Amino acid sequence: MDSNCDLIKTIEDDQEVPDYSENSDIEDDFQPRKQKRKENKDFDNNFQFVNDVADYNKDTWNDLSKYIKRKAKSKLDDKIKKIRKGTENEGRNKSDNDSNLDPSEVKEEDDEIFLSDDELKKDIFRTKEKKGKRKQNVKENDEETIDFEEYSNTESYGTFYQMNLSRPLLKAIASMNFVHPTPIQAATIPVALMGRDICGCAATGTGKTAAYMLPTLERLLYRPLDGPAVSRVLVLVPTRELGVQVYQVTKQLAQFTTIEVGLSVGGLDVKAQEAVLRKNPDIVIATPGRLIDHIKNTPTFSLDSIEVLILDEADRMLDEYFAEQMKYIIKQCSRSRSTILFSATMTEEVKDLAAVSLNKPVKVFVDSNQDVAFNLRQEFIRIRKEREGDREAILAALICRTFHDHVMVFVQTKKQAHRLHILLGLLGVKVGELHGNLTQPQRLENLTKFKNEEIDVLLATDVAARGLDISGVKTVINFVMPATMQHYIHRVGRTARAGRVGVSVSLAGEQERSLVKEIIKNAKNPVKNRIIPPDIIEKYNKKLQSLQPDVDTILEEERNEREIAKVENQANRAEKFLKNENKDIQRTWFQTQKERKEEKEKLLLTEKQPNIKKEKKKQNQKPPNIVEEKKKSKVPKKETAEDRAKKELEKIAAFQARLAKKQNKQKKIRTVVEDNKFTSNRKGGLKRSRSSFAADLTDVSKKAVKKMRYDANVKKNQAKRKGTKNLSIGKKDNRKTFRKR
Repeated sequence: MDSNCDLIKTIEDDQEVPDYSENSDIEDDFQPRKQKRKENKDFDNNFQFVNDVADYNKDTWNDLSKYIKRKAKSKLDDKIKKIRKGTENEGRNKSDNDSNLDPSEVKEEDDEIFLSDDELKKDIFRTKEKKGKRKQNVKENDEETIDFEEYSNTESYGTFYQMNLSRPLLKAIASMNFVHPTPIQAATIPVALMGRDICGCAATGTGKTAAYMLPTLERLLYRPLDGPAVSRVLVLVPTRELGVQVYQVTKQLAQFTTIEVGLSVGGLDVKAQEAVLRKNPDIVIATPGRLIDHIKNTPTFSLDSIEVLILDEADRMLDEYFAEQMKYIIKQCSRSRSTILFSATMTEEVKDLAAVSLNKPVKVFVDSNQDVAFNLRQEFIRIRKEREGDREAILAALICRTFHDHVMVFVQTKKQAHRLHILLGLLGVKVGELHGNLTQPQRLENLTKFKNEEIDVLLATDVAARGLDISGVKTVINFVMPATMQHYIHRVGRTARAGRVGVSVSLAGEQERSLVKEIIKNAKNPVKNRIIPPDIIEKYNKKLQSLQPDVDTILEEERNEREIAKVENQANRAEKFLKNENKDIQRTWFQTQKERKEEKEKLLLTEKQPNIKKEKKKQNQKPPNIVEEKKKSKVPKKETAEDRAKKELEKIAAFQARLAKKQNKQKKIRTVVEDNKFTSNRKGGLKRSRSSFAADLTDVSKKAVKKMRYDANVKKNQAKRKGTKNLSIGKKDNRKTFRKR
């Protein structure tokens, strides 16, 4: 199966699927073990000859090369290899000199940790049972604030050929070896082909991208080809990687059509994107920030002609950082557009956006994504309060002993991801990282390496937690528990996709116990508590401590390189300025600096207030000695493993506090009385009850439809009458004046 594709072969209704989550103690059946990959020297039965050389050399990532001008430079792996070679040579010299020593002692000093037969025993598992019955009426209480039109057509489509799609699209689907649509695709495509606004919700890994892209491409096939080129479809996504993935899927689906697709995401070459957008491609796939940049600074590009607006992962885009940008973009689009909104989880913010931006929407809810995948095995490793510094050793033990390939590790901070990259690299693990501190070419390169199995472990922040479809991810490890249940569902949703089996292992400290309890309460299958023997953790702790000097040297080298690069950039800028080569026009933003400051202040948890006591102390203090200050600055404080774990937990606590602040924020009070009992007039007659704007906009019940039709007809008739009255009044006036004369 192609890793870049979002169309997924689904499980048939009658097909029996083994539920591996029950047998979590039987590890060896399906869990990755350290094995040498066997080379299949026999002839491959699935081999097929290709018709054309172009087909043979075809690469779906090749099309991105026009957007990437800079090469992905990363010297970190080379530095790790250099240190590892040095240690290997030292180990050989020692073994030559100390040939009389016991072999077990030599092995322990070697790069790989030697474990005896007793230490190789499997970890202990304890089943965590949920206390009390799960509340079944949760969904009943969580009623929508707006009335959607439910999709009632229960006709099940067995294949894509029954959906009345055009031949170029069917050919593309056939070339990708897919026949059966997923439930969300079967439900969405027929409704979207009718041109209706859709509010869709389905779990991660169910093929949402193809669900909205196939009907969009079908509609674009009938666009007028004679007139000027116009951008008709806009797809908004929250992250750059998701944007690239949607772009690849769209290009594959549109490979036999003349539909042009443009990509506009941060980190890639701006000039190349401007050149593409000037040609007005039919579909534009963009992240909000870069799109606003192009709206403001790219001539001949606007959103006036957008006929279809697609909001993918809407719940993530309505985060506090994207809210203002989203409002601005939606205002720029034409009002007569049709809108498709897709979200993995249905939050209050998404419902509010649906109320404002969708016109008589159809609700297509296959799964509200409140649970993890049925075939996911959930495990937790409890960390005591005084053992917070063991997290790195536990992670190293898990990866070196049990989970060796196709592993995604989620961390909270970029600094921690980089440190773990160095540590695991020094332990001999093929590892890569994915976070905001890397350049976009580096991020894409690491992602492709992980997909192509050149990297076994991918360390990532929450940038990779949503939407990314990486086939074959066997294990997800949470280095620190995420902030909320929704974040947890998205993270573990990277594995156990489309009916496959997956494992999630989460390291949970004392502060994170409440979330663990919630997960156990909501789990359909028993959750396991994995207990790693303490002697093994101690052994890995010692190994990591011995590697600490090497980690420090690598970090110091990188710090020096950054300083040199910074100075070189400043020198180049000064040189360009003197030569008057820097004639680039300054790029504008939709907000002023003052507005941006105000927005940042709103997002702050507490207002910064001056500390009077500290100021008084500073005033009374003697002027500091410059030499002493330099000495202090030269000697940085050594961070312990516990300090690093605390930083990770502090970031989660800050996010949770921000969420609490957002929830406690007072909502707008609407002075609308909707009960007929209290709407009586003074004269005794009953007044017609008013309703909110959202309810009026999205109420598609029979009464509401009749009322809207009736109101529209009444207004038309009134307008006609007024027109005829005005004409008749004019005639009468003319007659009167004629008589007077």
